[in-house]
Amino acid sequence: MKLVKFITIFFTILVSFSTQADECKKFNEKVLSIPIPDDGLVTDGQQSRNDLGLFFHKNYRFEKNDIKINRNKDNYPIIKISFLEDAIPHNSPIISINGIDLSNQTDEQILGLNNSNFALVKTLDNSYNIIAKEYDLYPFDLEYFTINAIDEIKTKEGEFLVDYNFQVSHERPDWIEAGREIGNFTICPVDDLINSTQIYSPVTYEPGSILKQIGFDQDKSFGTYDQVYYEKFDKTFTRSTLSGVARIKADFDLKKFPFDTQILKLELMPPYPIEFNDENIYPKPYISVFNPRKNVFIDLEKYKNFNYLKEWRIESVSVDNEIDVQSNISQFDRENLVLSIYDKINISIKVDRNTNYFVFKIIIPVFLILAIAWSVMWIPPNQVESRLTTSIVALLALIAYNFVFNEDLPKLSYLTSLDRYILLSYLFCAIPTFLTIYFSRLTKKDYNIALSVNKKSRLLGIIIYGITTTVIFSI
Repeated sequence: MKLVKFITIFFTILVSFSTQADECKKFNEKVLSIPIPDDGLVTDGQQSRNDLGLFFHKNYRFEKNDIKINRNKDNYPIIKISFLEDAIPHNSPIISINGIDLSNQTDEQILGLNNSNFALVKTLDNSYNIIAKEYDLYPFDLEYFTINAIDEIKTKEGEFLVDYNFQVSHERPDWIEAGREIGNFTICPVDDLINSTQIYSPVTYEPGSILKQIGFDQDKSFGTYDQVYYEKFDKTFTRSTLSGVARIKADFDLKKFPFDTQILKLELMPPYPIEFNDENIYPKPYISVFNPRKNVFIDLEKYKNFNYLKEWRIESVSVDNEIDVQSNISQFDRENLVLSIYDKINISIKVDRNTNYFVFKIIIPVFLILAIAWSVMWIPPNQVESRLTTSIVALLALIAYNFVFNEDLPKLSYLTSLDRYILLSYLFCAIPTFLTIYFSRLTKKDYNIALSVNKKSRLLGIIIYGITTTVIFSI
C-alpha cells in the first residue's frame, strides 16, 4: 500500500514538472517570436499613458492595511514629481486641480483628475497650466524587503552590515500573450531568455545596482530571475529576487556619544532614472517610478519587534520615496553633463545605543576616581602632604584608566559628549592639587581664611561640576 502511494506521489511530481517545463518553453518561444520594432528599440515593458503626469507620495497605514497618498496637516496631497511640469517643486502640497479643492477629494478622485486633458494646478506658492501629453510609464515595485540581521554597526568606520532578501517586480504588458501560456501557479525562470538580444529585462540586475552599497560578499549574494502570470488580473511580471550580505556606508553623527541616536539608511535605486531621454533617443518621453508594496512595511515592522541587536535598540522604521538628483556624463556626448533624477526608496531604521556599558564601565568609574580626588577638600588645608598624595594618585589613576577604555572611544575630529565629560573630569581632578598648593601659602597668613575659602571652593566646585555635566549630556 505504501509502495503504491509513493509511486502515485512520484508520478504526480513528475507530471507537474513536465507541465511546468512545457508552459515555460511555450512562454520563451512566444517572447522570442515578438518582432523587433522598426526603430530597432527592443521593448522593455513600457506602459503608454496620456495624462497630466502627476505622481504623489504614498505611505502604508498599518491600522487599515492599505497604501494611501501622503497628505500634509491640512489634508492636501504631497506631490512626488510633476513629470510634464517640472517647475512644480518636489514634495509640494497640491491645493487644487481645475479649482477642485483636493483636501476634500479621495485618492481615487485625485487620480481621476490626473487623467484630465488640461488642468490648472495650484500649489501654496504658485499656479501652473499643464496640458496632458503621451509618454511611457515604467513602474517598478519593491515587493518585499526582509532584513534577516543587521551586524557590525561600526560607528567609528561609518558603516554597517545588513543580511537582506528583497524582490523587485516589473509588469510586462508586452509579454501578456506569452504570459498566458504560463499556469496561474507556475514560475518560469528567465535566466536563459534574458541573454537573447531580442528582449530586454530591466529588473535582472545584480544586487549592488539596486541596493546602494560599498561592498558585498560575493559568496553570499544570490539572485534569481523569473516570470509569473496572475490569472485573476491577467498580468505578467518579471521578478528579480536578490539576497546577500551588503556593507553600507553611513554618515553617523557621534556628537552625543554614547547617548546617541543613529539612522541606518538603506537606499534602493530603480533600474531607470525618472527620465533619461538624452538626445531624444527614445520616441517618447518616459517616467520610471519605484513603489514599495505592503509587504515592505510589514516585514520591517516584524524586524523591529524581533531583532537580535545587542548594543542598539530599534526605535522606529520608515519607508519613503526620495527624488535623487545626480549629475552624470551623457552616454551619447562625453563632453556633456546631464542631470539624472531617480525615484529612490529609502528604508530608514532609527536606533538608540544601549548605554549601560558606557555608564557602568566608563562614566561611573571616572566619577568615582574624581570623587576620591575631590574628597581632599574635606582634609584640613594645613595637611598639605596628605592632600597632595590623595589628589595626585587620583589624577594618575584617571590617566591610567583612560588608557583602559580608550579603544572604546571613536577617534573623531570633533569632541563627543563622553570626550567633553572626560576632559571635564581631568580638570576637576586637577583643581584640588592646585588649591592645595594655594592653601599651603594661605594657611601661613591666616588659617581661618584658608578654611573659609576651602569650604566655599568645594561647594562651588560640586555645583559647577554638576551643572556642566548636565549641560554636556543634554546638548
